[in-house]
Amino acid sequence: MGIERARVVEVHAPSSVGGAVGSGYVVGDRLVLTAGGVTGRSGLTHIRPAGTAAWIPAVVVWATAGVAVLEIDDPSLLMLPADRVAFGRIMGARPLAVTAMGFSSSPTRPRDARQLLGHVTPGNPLAVTSNGVPDEGMAGAALFAGAELVGVLLDPRRAAPVAPLADDGAFVEVFGGLELTDVSTPAFGLPIL
Repeated sequence: MGIERARVVEVHAPSSVGGAVGSGYVVGDRLVLTAGGVTGRSGLTHIRPAGTAAWIPAVVVWATAGVAVLEIDDPSLLMLPADRVAFGRIMGARPLAVTAMGFSSSPTRPRDARQLLGHVTPGNPLAVTSNGVPDEGMAGAALFAGAELVGVLLDPRRAAPVAPLADDGAFVEVFGGLELTDVSTPAFGLPIL
């Protein structure tokens, strides 16, 4: 599937310090994946799909220090198919080409989704090197390597990998199971068998 603009959402948590603004990505029927630092303490959050004006209420249903999952009551408000996003596990030690789309953390207007192109170096957190990441960041934006979602941006230079979520029983219960596809940068100069 890969990154889809229709699944990119702006996230606003009025109860967080300074009323945090960030990004999220619709990963299932009514679930949005974002950075834990974007969500508020009370759990009440709002999302707005890219290119729309209406805010949709959402509630935090699972969170760690790095990643959070929001749930909306009425998935028909998103006008998306119920398809689930493919998740990936980064394999190997080579930098991997990635892309993300999200909203800057800056409160300036007008707000529109921006795209990041770059590479990640495997680890926890993932080290992000990009071509033109906004200095104010895109916290909560989903990081894709090809068709697989492999991480969530925490700030302009770090991302939380999603692979460890497969071992978190509470996340798996909220998400309804999680299968990972191995993703890596191909070695160059070797014969293809």
